[in-house]
Amino acid sequence: MRPFFLLFFSLFFLNSLSAQQAIEKNEEPNIRRLLDLRKELNFEENREIKAWGIQLMVSRDKYNLLEKQTRFNRKEEKKANWTYKQPYYRLNWGAYYTKLEAYMQLQKVKEDFPGAFVYKNNQAKASEF
Repeated sequence: MRPFFLLFFSLFFLNSLSAQQAIEKNEEPNIRRLLDLRKELNFEENREIKAWGIQLMVSRDKYNLLEKQTRFNRKEEKKANWTYKQPYYRLNWGAYYTKLEAYMQLQKVKEDFPGAFVYKNNQAKASEF
């Protein structure tokens, strides 16, 4: 009885190995063009994406904000950018797909910017990721 099972399983195993080696990849050229077009659209430079960001500081003093931005950008690989919404200048940093990623990065900057917080960024660019 045992030799029968061993023979059966070994034949089954060898058959499955030969079946895996015989797989061919036949791809329609139109499908490949559609996938390439989708990739181009998703990674377009000006496309806006809903993401999470970190607001480092808010100030009415533009020169103070620019000074802190310069010091921060020397230390970090990702650069911080400022925006102006009357009457405040805001220093924002990064774009993250998940809130958890943003909170992990927030811990790195809390020492220099104790008032920093995570916010929902609806105008993030694909190039910021």
